[in-house]
Amino acid sequence: MMNENALTAFLALAETGSFQNAARAMGVSNASLSRYVGQAEKHTGLVLFHRSRNSSTLTRAGQAFLPIAQALREDLDRYATRVSDLRETGPGTLLIGCGPLTTRTLILPVLGAVRQSMPDLRFRILVSAYARPLDLLQAGEFDVFLGDLTYTPEAEAVEIMVMEKQTTQFVAHRDHEIHQRGPQTMAGIFDYPFASPHLHKHWKAALTKALGGGAEAVEKVNAQPQLECDDYNLLTGLLAEPEFIVGGMPDTFAELIRAKTAKPVSMKQNLTWNICAARKSQNTSAAVELFWNELAKYRV
Repeated sequence: MMNENALTAFLALAETGSFQNAARAMGVSNASLSRYVGQAEKHTGLVLFHRSRNSSTLTRAGQAFLPIAQALREDLDRYATRVSDLRETGPGTLLIGCGPLTTRTLILPVLGAVRQSMPDLRFRILVSAYARPLDLLQAGEFDVFLGDLTYTPEAEAVEIMVMEKQTTQFVAHRDHEIHQRGPQTMAGIFDYPFASPHLHKHWKAALTKALGGGAEAVEKVNAQPQLECDDYNLLTGLLAEPEFIVGGMPDTFAELIRAKTAKPVSMKQNLTWNICAARKSQNTSAAVELFWNELAKYRV
């Protein structure tokens, strides 16, 4: 590849048309500039400039080479910027967007496995019940998304992997009166204050169906949850008192259940999650590939 001084000299002389001005812009002598331009012509095998005492203009070959040189300059500048970023941030940062249901069940075990292979990799994990996650993925906000993909259009250049379904669990404080009522339907759950992350269309449709599917069921589901939050630290904190019932994945409540602070609500009917992983199908990094392969161990 053409050395950087030769490339810079060519571009400076093409822009200024003057050896003196181009040399001044580069901070070199006229003789050095002339040597660099000669290197550019030797490298390309082309005569790039018509030279005269007072000015230099591009030959036809030089005009054809100009956009190539400009593109190379942009690539080199992009390379320098990325190397500088790498020095500041380490070997890279993996951006993971995920829904609240996935953090303990999938994100934690996959993180552990990836860090064993790439211990210097940094992670940024953004947790929310995103409404249009594939749009954010395609815009570069995430490297990988893991969550409830109720919005699944004909996404171009996106690879989607369906994860193994698990049963949603409903949990209440050990002294909550619902535990005295025996196995419950969803209607019984909603007789009490209910807390969960944002309920997408999938969840609202599933809950409406579980309640019988009529207008009364739609109205009851649309009123839920009474407390909505995508942070499970807050939601599980509600279980310190016998008031709220909280819905989520079993792993989320495992510590509270082991400590006998809270108990699962016995259910007559079960709901399962609808979790998928998504990534761009092209230009994936080694870190994305490793994370994806670890996720694949939990696919359907």
